[in-house]
Amino acid sequence: MASPGPLPTPAPPVPATAPQADQLVGWLSASWVAIFVFALCLFLVWRYTRPYVHRAVVRILTAQERAMPTSAPDEELLKRAATLEDLANRLIRFLLVLAVLFVFLGVLNLWPAIAGLGLIIAALTVAGQSVILDYIMGMLILVEGQYFKGDTISVGGIEGLVEEVGIRRTVLRDTRGIVHSVSNGTIRVSSNLTRIFAVAMVDIEGVRNTDVEAVIAMMDQVGEEMSADPAWADIIVEAPAYRSTPAFTDLGVTLRMTARVRTQGRWTVPAELRRRLALAMGAAGIHLNRRTVTATPPERAADDVTGTGGGAPRP
Repeated sequence: MASPGPLPTPAPPVPATAPQADQLVGWLSASWVAIFVFALCLFLVWRYTRPYVHRAVVRILTAQERAMPTSAPDEELLKRAATLEDLANRLIRFLLVLAVLFVFLGVLNLWPAIAGLGLIIAALTVAGQSVILDYIMGMLILVEGQYFKGDTISVGGIEGLVEEVGIRRTVLRDTRGIVHSVSNGTIRVSSNLTRIFAVAMVDIEGVRNTDVEAVIAMMDQVGEEMSADPAWADIIVEAPAYRSTPAFTDLGVTLRMTARVRTQGRWTVPAELRRRLALAMGAAGIHLNRRTVTATPPERAADDVTGTGGGAPRP
């Protein structure tokens, strides 16, 4: 009887792959054309929707201003358009990323797992009430138009130029170049320093009683000359002039001149007015009262240190 031959060596087991991986590989191999078309559509939407968004925002704001009894200046419309356009572009970017995420979850059939996280999401929602408040306040700020990108505002003791108005936060840059990120939920009082127009104000302190009328006439003349200057005519809305006498002090009279200017002239116009007033007063020989500091004699200083006071002079 012949002996049986050697038993065949069993084949190594083929490792089982995850069902999601098999499903993903099969879907990619069968639908690569659809994937390419989907990616191309996303790119075209992101690339070419921005000009349409800009035109749509400008048309909406223009129609709104036509319906209002008083129209805002062109620079105010540009600030509003820049703010809304920036927000719309960020929303479009968020929706595109969300669309890609939904497609990915649908391919891998992960929706049941996501639905099981409902309780966790609800708990996070309750814990993040301050974040929800930020979004609600951001929507109110945009709807009410409290400020826009390009305005100079003061919120929470911080004054600066608005660089971004988002639904959750407002980004400011102060005069020192520091960028501040303020949560919209914490904004209760916002002061817009450059809404439609600004007021340039200059105070002249220490005017002698005998020079009051001359200084007032000089203030009006300097204001008229500056408003007629072509370099400042487009910035100054109302010619600078004397407005009031806000104070009497031991140094003399304080005279105030103001001017209504464009928003970009809030700080440049007062600086130029002070320069021109200083030159005009110097040419007219008008001097302001100033406090002077008198040096303490050495003997008096020694008495103050020893606590003896101002006694009789030493021999």
